[in-house]
Amino acid sequence: MQNPDSKILKYIFILFLTGTQLAQSQSVTSKLNTADSLFLSKKYTESLAVYEDILESTGKASPAMLLKMAYINEGLENFGEALYHLNNYYSITSDEKALTKMRDLAATKDLEGYEASNLDYLLKFYNRYRLLFVAVFAALGLLILSMIYRQKKKHNKAAPTLGVALVLILVIGLYLTNFSGIKHKGIISSTNAYLMTGPSAGSDLVEVVGEGHKVEILSQQDIWVEIKWKEGRAFVRENNIKPLP
Repeated sequence: MQNPDSKILKYIFILFLTGTQLAQSQSVTSKLNTADSLFLSKKYTESLAVYEDILESTGKASPAMLLKMAYINEGLENFGEALYHLNNYYSITSDEKALTKMRDLAATKDLEGYEASNLDYLLKFYNRYRLLFVAVFAALGLLILSMIYRQKKKHNKAAPTLGVALVLILVIGLYLTNFSGIKHKGIISSTNAYLMTGPSAGSDLVEVVGEGHKVEILSQQDIWVEIKWKEGRAFVRENNIKPLP
């Protein structure tokens, strides 16, 4: 039998956690209201500081908050930050206007990595509805399995064609479950980021680039991130790039 004192302590602990979470939620809401008020008053730098504090403390941001942070950073000519927040906004909402804005801004600043192919759109569509695709193939697999069972029970003979179809459905289903096709990308966040041929400051210099370029992240070695750059590869320090979620 459980000790009554331990039950009391358990309830107190639960109440403490609930109260702490509620207080944190109220604090975030209060900060967000303050930031929104400052934004409406056109006190953009002050509101940005509060938004950034919320994002840093919670790791979360609403689409509206991301749009405001992008707008402020663009006005401050922090194009790397503006594009970073626009990318995050687009990943949540799939708003085509945000995609157009990123392309226009990238074209104006001659930034790499904002060309989107038909394959990119297909992969994004697939990843959004991946569970649905998997469910459809699972349903097809069960249907074929039931047909094989009926064939065996009713006619007492195998159904090789259905067996091949079942194997094919299972293979495709497993592939869809494990395949995403998503390439990990990041935004160059430094105004002077040194791209090197290797993961060392002693390597040869490839190029010095400004902020805002979107690049594919290939790997990481200590403080160096390997990226795809134009037709080749390069390494950049991790504090000069912000990975996209």
